[in-house]
Amino acid sequence: MAHYWLYFLLGAWCFPALSCDPAKDASRIAVAGGSITEILYFLGEESRIIATDSTSTYPAGARLFPSIGYVRGLSAEGILSLKPSLILGEHDMGPEIVIKQIENVSVDIRRIPEAHTTKGITDKIFCVASVLGKSEEARTLVSESLGHKLELLKNAVDRSSINGKFVIILSIRDGSPIVAGRRTSGDGLLRMVGAANIFSDIDGWKPVSLESIAASNPDFIVVAGRSNDPGRTIEIVKQNAAIKITEAAKRNQILVIDGMALLGFGPRTLNIGLDLISLASD
Repeated sequence: MAHYWLYFLLGAWCFPALSCDPAKDASRIAVAGGSITEILYFLGEESRIIATDSTSTYPAGARLFPSIGYVRGLSAEGILSLKPSLILGEHDMGPEIVIKQIENVSVDIRRIPEAHTTKGITDKIFCVASVLGKSEEARTLVSESLGHKLELLKNAVDRSSINGKFVIILSIRDGSPIVAGRRTSGDGLLRMVGAANIFSDIDGWKPVSLESIAASNPDFIVVAGRSNDPGRTIEIVKQNAAIKITEAAKRNQILVIDGMALLGFGPRTLNIGLDLISLASD
Protein backbone atom coordinates (compact mmCIF):
# COMPACT_ATOMS: atom_id res chain seq x y z
CA MET A 1 0.00 0.00 0.00
CA ALA A 2 1.31 3.45 -0.90
CA HIS A 3 2.35 5.66 1.98
CA TYR A 4 0.46 8.83 2.86
CA TRP A 5 3.16 10.90 1.19
CA LEU A 6 2.52 9.20 -2.15
CA TYR A 7 -1.20 9.77 -1.76
CA PHE A 8 -0.39 13.45 -1.26
CA LEU A 9 1.53 13.56 -4.52
CA LEU A 10 -1.26 11.79 -6.37
CA GLY A 11 -4.10 13.69 -4.81
CA ALA A 12 -2.84 17.21 -4.24
CA TRP A 13 -1.50 18.01 -7.67
CA CYS A 14 -2.32 21.53 -8.81
CA PHE A 15 -1.64 23.63 -11.86
CA PRO A 16 -2.92 26.65 -13.82
CA ALA A 17 -6.32 25.75 -15.24
CA LEU A 18 -5.74 27.26 -18.67
CA SER A 19 -2.54 25.27 -19.16
CA CYS A 20 -3.94 21.94 -18.05
CA ASP A 21 -7.64 21.98 -18.94
CA PRO A 22 -8.68 19.17 -21.31
CA ALA A 23 -8.10 20.06 -24.96
CA LYS A 24 -10.99 20.02 -27.41
CA ASP A 25 -8.87 18.10 -29.90
CA ALA A 26 -5.63 16.38 -28.88
CA SER A 27 -5.42 14.07 -31.90
CA ARG A 28 -2.51 15.84 -33.65
CA ILE A 29 0.13 17.14 -31.23
CA ALA A 30 3.25 19.11 -32.06
CA VAL A 31 5.65 18.94 -29.10
CA ALA A 32 8.16 21.61 -28.09
CA GLY A 33 10.29 20.16 -25.31
CA GLY A 34 11.98 16.83 -24.72
CA SER A 35 10.42 16.28 -21.30
CA ILE A 36 6.91 16.68 -22.74
CA THR A 37 7.68 14.15 -25.47
CA GLU A 38 9.02 11.77 -22.84
CA ILE A 39 5.82 12.18 -20.81
CA LEU A 40 3.61 11.46 -23.81
CA TYR A 41 5.51 8.19 -24.33
CA PHE A 42 5.31 7.43 -20.61
CA LEU A 43 1.52 7.85 -20.80
CA GLY A 44 1.35 5.62 -23.88
CA GLU A 45 -0.03 8.49 -25.97
CA GLU A 46 2.78 8.83 -28.52
CA SER A 47 0.41 7.97 -31.40
CA ARG A 48 -0.96 11.52 -31.08
CA ILE A 49 2.43 13.10 -31.90
CA ILE A 50 2.90 14.54 -35.40
CA ALA A 51 6.09 16.56 -34.81
CA THR A 52 8.78 17.13 -32.17
CA ASP A 53 11.49 19.67 -31.45
CA SER A 54 15.24 19.12 -31.50
CA THR A 55 15.45 18.41 -27.75
CA SER A 56 13.08 15.44 -28.13
CA THR A 57 15.71 12.73 -28.42
CA TYR A 58 14.21 10.13 -26.05
CA PRO A 59 13.00 7.54 -26.67
CA ALA A 60 14.69 6.92 -30.00
CA GLY A 61 11.38 6.90 -31.87
CA ALA A 62 10.85 10.55 -30.94
CA ARG A 63 13.61 11.51 -33.38
CA LEU A 64 11.69 10.12 -36.36
CA PHE A 65 8.98 12.77 -36.41
CA PRO A 66 9.18 15.94 -38.50
CA SER A 67 11.14 18.59 -36.58
CA ILE A 68 9.76 21.98 -35.56
CA GLY A 69 13.22 23.25 -34.60
CA TYR A 70 14.55 24.24 -31.19
CA VAL A 71 12.14 24.66 -28.27
CA ARG A 72 13.13 28.32 -27.75
CA GLY A 73 13.58 29.08 -31.47
CA LEU A 74 10.29 27.98 -33.00
CA SER A 75 8.78 29.14 -36.29
CA ALA A 76 5.04 29.72 -36.54
CA GLU A 77 4.99 28.98 -40.26
CA GLY A 78 6.84 25.68 -39.85
CA ILE A 79 4.59 24.47 -37.04
CA LEU A 80 1.31 25.56 -38.62
CA SER A 81 2.19 23.91 -41.94
CA LEU A 82 1.88 20.56 -40.13
CA LYS A 83 -1.73 21.35 -39.14
CA PRO A 84 -1.52 20.44 -35.44
CA SER A 85 -4.71 20.41 -33.40
CA LEU A 86 -2.66 21.06 -30.25
CA ILE A 87 0.81 22.33 -29.41
CA LEU A 88 2.29 21.19 -26.10
CA GLY A 89 5.43 22.93 -24.94
CA GLU A 90 7.72 23.29 -21.98
CA HIS A 91 7.34 26.44 -19.91
CA ASP A 92 10.14 28.22 -21.77
CA MET A 93 9.13 27.52 -25.37
CA GLY A 94 9.35 30.52 -27.64
CA PRO A 95 10.17 33.08 -28.85
CA GLU A 96 7.19 34.96 -27.47
CA ILE A 97 6.35 36.57 -30.79
CA VAL A 98 5.88 33.12 -32.33
CA ILE A 99 3.62 32.02 -29.48
CA LYS A 100 1.46 35.12 -30.08
CA GLN A 101 1.32 34.41 -33.84
CA ILE A 102 0.09 30.88 -33.18
CA GLU A 103 -2.45 32.05 -30.62
CA ASN A 104 -3.75 34.62 -33.13
CA VAL A 105 -4.78 31.87 -35.56
CA SER A 106 -6.68 30.06 -32.79
CA VAL A 107 -4.53 26.95 -32.58
CA ASP A 108 -4.61 25.47 -29.08
CA ILE A 109 -1.15 25.98 -27.56
CA ARG A 110 -0.22 25.09 -23.99
CA ARG A 111 2.81 25.84 -21.87
CA ILE A 112 3.14 23.05 -19.31
CA PRO A 113 4.17 24.44 -15.88
CA GLU A 114 7.44 23.25 -14.40
CA ALA A 115 8.85 23.15 -10.88
CA HIS A 116 12.25 21.66 -10.13
CA THR A 117 11.07 19.30 -7.41
CA THR A 118 9.87 15.73 -7.11
CA LYS A 119 6.30 16.98 -6.95
CA GLY A 120 7.01 19.18 -9.95
CA ILE A 121 7.72 16.05 -12.00
CA THR A 122 4.45 14.38 -11.05
CA ASP A 123 2.51 17.62 -11.51
CA LYS A 124 3.93 17.94 -15.02
CA ILE A 125 2.83 14.41 -15.86
CA PHE A 126 -0.64 15.04 -14.45
CA CYS A 127 -0.96 18.31 -16.35
CA VAL A 128 -0.17 16.67 -19.70
CA ALA A 129 -2.54 13.83 -18.85
CA SER A 130 -5.28 16.32 -17.96
CA VAL A 131 -4.91 18.06 -21.34
CA LEU A 132 -5.38 14.66 -23.01
CA GLY A 133 -8.35 13.71 -20.82
CA LYS A 134 -6.34 10.91 -19.20
CA SER A 135 -6.14 12.06 -15.57
CA GLU A 136 -7.36 8.87 -13.93
CA GLU A 137 -5.13 6.70 -16.08
CA ALA A 138 -2.15 8.89 -15.15
CA ARG A 139 -2.80 8.52 -11.42
CA THR A 140 -2.73 4.75 -11.74
CA LEU A 141 0.37 4.79 -13.97
CA VAL A 142 2.33 7.11 -11.70
CA SER A 143 1.44 5.06 -8.64
CA GLU A 144 2.40 1.76 -10.29
CA SER A 145 5.44 2.88 -12.30
CA LEU A 146 6.95 5.70 -10.24
CA GLY A 147 5.58 5.22 -6.72
CA HIS A 148 8.51 3.11 -5.53
CA LYS A 149 11.06 5.58 -6.95
CA LEU A 150 9.28 8.52 -5.33
CA GLU A 151 9.30 6.72 -1.99
CA LEU A 152 13.01 5.86 -2.27
CA LEU A 153 13.87 9.48 -3.05
CA LYS A 154 11.90 10.80 -0.12
CA ASN A 155 13.40 8.29 2.29
CA ALA A 156 16.95 9.02 1.12
CA VAL A 157 16.49 12.77 1.56
CA ASP A 158 14.85 12.29 4.96
CA ARG A 159 17.89 10.27 6.06
CA SER A 160 20.34 12.79 4.57
CA SER A 161 21.88 9.84 2.75
CA ILE A 162 23.91 11.75 0.19
CA ASN A 163 27.44 12.92 0.96
CA GLY A 164 29.85 15.19 -0.88
CA LYS A 165 29.79 18.45 -2.81
CA PHE A 166 28.52 18.64 -6.39
CA VAL A 167 28.87 20.91 -9.40
CA ILE A 168 26.70 20.56 -12.49
CA ILE A 169 28.19 21.79 -15.78
CA LEU A 170 25.76 22.56 -18.59
CA SER A 171 28.39 23.27 -21.25
CA ILE A 172 31.77 24.89 -21.81
CA ARG A 173 32.03 28.12 -23.80
CA ASP A 174 35.39 29.59 -24.70
CA GLY A 175 37.01 27.51 -21.97
CA SER A 176 34.56 28.63 -19.25
CA PRO A 177 32.11 26.09 -17.83
CA ILE A 178 28.48 27.19 -17.53
CA VAL A 179 27.44 25.91 -14.10
CA ALA A 180 24.18 25.56 -12.21
CA GLY A 181 23.55 28.25 -9.64
CA ARG A 182 20.41 28.70 -7.57
CA ARG A 183 17.03 28.83 -9.33
CA THR A 184 18.15 26.43 -12.06
CA SER A 185 17.04 22.93 -12.94
CA GLY A 186 20.51 21.71 -11.95
CA ASP A 187 20.26 23.21 -8.49
CA GLY A 188 16.71 21.86 -8.24
CA LEU A 189 17.96 18.36 -8.98
CA LEU A 190 20.62 18.58 -6.28
CA ARG A 191 18.09 19.90 -3.79
CA MET A 192 15.72 17.11 -4.79
CA VAL A 193 18.27 14.50 -3.72
CA GLY A 194 19.59 16.44 -0.72
CA ALA A 195 23.01 17.20 -2.24
CA ALA A 196 25.18 20.28 -1.76
CA ASN A 197 25.69 22.56 -4.78
CA ILE A 198 29.05 24.34 -4.54
CA PHE A 199 27.67 27.22 -6.65
CA SER A 200 24.42 27.81 -4.78
CA ASP A 201 25.69 31.33 -4.03
CA ILE A 202 25.32 32.44 -7.67
CA ASP A 203 22.08 32.99 -9.53
CA GLY A 204 21.10 31.10 -12.68
CA TRP A 205 23.38 29.38 -15.18
CA LYS A 206 26.66 31.31 -15.09
CA PRO A 207 30.16 30.94 -16.56
CA VAL A 208 32.95 30.31 -14.07
CA SER A 209 36.59 29.38 -14.46
CA LEU A 210 37.81 25.81 -14.22
CA GLU A 211 40.16 27.09 -11.53
CA SER A 212 37.22 28.27 -9.41
CA ILE A 213 35.70 24.81 -9.66
CA ALA A 214 39.01 23.32 -8.58
CA ALA A 215 39.27 25.76 -5.66
CA SER A 216 35.88 24.57 -4.39
CA ASN A 217 37.18 20.99 -4.61
CA PRO A 218 33.94 19.19 -5.52
CA ASP A 219 33.56 15.51 -4.76
CA PHE A 220 31.44 15.05 -7.89
CA ILE A 221 31.41 16.88 -11.22
CA VAL A 222 28.33 16.17 -13.33
CA VAL A 223 28.38 17.20 -16.98
CA ALA A 224 25.20 17.45 -19.06
CA GLY A 225 25.89 15.35 -22.15
CA ARG A 226 24.53 16.08 -25.61
CA SER A 227 23.93 13.81 -28.56
CA ASN A 228 25.90 16.17 -30.84
CA ASP A 229 28.81 16.44 -28.40
CA PRO A 230 29.94 12.87 -27.67
CA GLY A 231 32.47 13.16 -24.91
CA ARG A 232 33.97 16.50 -25.91
CA THR A 233 32.94 18.41 -22.79
CA ILE A 234 34.01 15.67 -20.41
CA GLU A 235 37.44 15.46 -22.06
CA ILE A 236 37.94 19.21 -21.68
CA VAL A 237 37.11 18.91 -18.01
CA LYS A 238 39.25 15.83 -17.39
CA GLN A 239 42.34 17.25 -19.10
CA ASN A 240 42.37 20.51 -17.15
CA ALA A 241 45.32 20.65 -14.76
CA ALA A 242 43.31 22.39 -12.04
CA ILE A 243 40.47 19.88 -12.19
CA LYS A 244 42.88 16.95 -11.95
CA ILE A 245 43.65 17.83 -8.34
CA THR A 246 40.00 17.76 -7.19
CA GLU A 247 38.50 14.92 -5.22
CA ALA A 248 36.12 14.35 -8.13
CA ALA A 249 39.01 13.69 -10.50
CA LYS A 250 41.08 11.68 -8.02
CA ARG A 251 38.15 9.37 -7.34
CA ASN A 252 37.05 9.22 -10.97
CA GLN A 253 33.76 10.87 -10.05
CA ILE A 254 33.38 13.07 -13.12
CA LEU A 255 30.15 11.98 -14.75
CA VAL A 256 28.49 12.64 -18.10
CA ILE A 257 24.70 12.24 -17.99
CA ASP A 258 22.22 12.80 -20.81
CA GLY A 259 21.19 16.44 -20.49
CA MET A 260 17.45 15.95 -20.88
CA ALA A 261 17.38 13.08 -18.38
CA LEU A 262 19.47 15.15 -15.96
CA LEU A 263 17.71 18.51 -16.25
CA GLY A 264 14.41 17.95 -18.07
CA PHE A 265 12.37 17.04 -14.99
CA GLY A 266 10.49 14.30 -16.76
CA PRO A 267 10.13 10.71 -15.51
CA ARG A 268 13.80 9.86 -16.21
CA THR A 269 14.99 12.60 -13.85
CA LEU A 270 13.77 10.44 -10.96
CA ASN A 271 16.16 7.71 -12.14
CA ILE A 272 19.03 10.19 -12.26
CA GLY A 273 18.24 11.33 -8.74
CA LEU A 274 18.35 7.77 -7.46
CA ASP A 275 21.62 7.14 -9.31
CA LEU A 276 23.22 10.18 -7.68
CA ILE A 277 22.03 9.07 -4.26
CA SER A 278 23.44 5.59 -4.82
CA LEU A 279 26.75 7.03 -5.99
CA ALA A 280 27.18 9.51 -3.16
CA SER A 281 25.76 7.57 -0.22
CA ASP A 282 27.82 5.79 2.42
